Amino acid sequence: MKKIGLIIAMDKEMDIFAATLQNLLPQKIYQRNFYSGTVGDKQITAVVSGMGNVNAALCTADLINVFGADLIINVGVSGGLDPSLNIGDFVVGDDIVYHDVWCGEPYVYGQIAGCPLIFHSAPELTSLLPELRHGLLCCGDMFVSSVERLNNIKRQFPNGLAVDMESAAIAQTCYLYNKPMLSVRQISDIPGVKHQIEQYDSFWQNAPQNSVKLLNYILEKL
Repeated sequence: MKKIGLIIAMDKEMDIFAATLQNLLPQKIYQRNFYSGTVGDKQITAVVSGMGNVNAALCTADLINVFGADLIINVGVSGGLDPSLNIGDFVVGDDIVYHDVWCGEPYVYGQIAGCPLIFHSAPELTSLLPELRHGLLCCGDMFVSSVERLNNIKRQFPNGLAVDMESAAIAQTCYLYNKPMLSVRQISDIPGVKHQIEQYDSFWQNAPQNSVKLLNYILEKL
């Protein structure tokens, strides 16, 4: 039976998703609540990571080491870096980079020492979602809400589509453990656009249901 680890952004998403699992088994490990169950012939373990790279890396490692996950899927929330995106759009992170890392020469900006500059979602997983936007996710331990900060990231990574706080840590952990992963991000806001605050507030009304719907679609395809 294929074992799949899911990293989910919000408690509300988890409530909706966990209700769809068969043979549900909640477990609390290292102060985190994990929900295991089955979807068809797949063994699923899901967890809400919390914000930031450390939380994301620890959850990824637990899913692999404690629950034996063969692959990791992350569906989360991001700010938009590209004006062609709309609130609620999903971006598939074919490529993932840290936007706030500098380890000094000979490494380039964004590169963790001993790792590649760009991490990648597994092509066999990204190919399941040809209808969605694909591109570069930029990740760092900061909430990007200003146009100035957004522009700084775009200067370093002009092809960046979205910015978040977890995807690179998930990707780096999977790289180190040699596990395939997929990160998909739903756009919650785009700094600088008209009515940004109103759009951000209204986004949360339907975001959990939309994320779980996409997640179930991915699981059906696997």
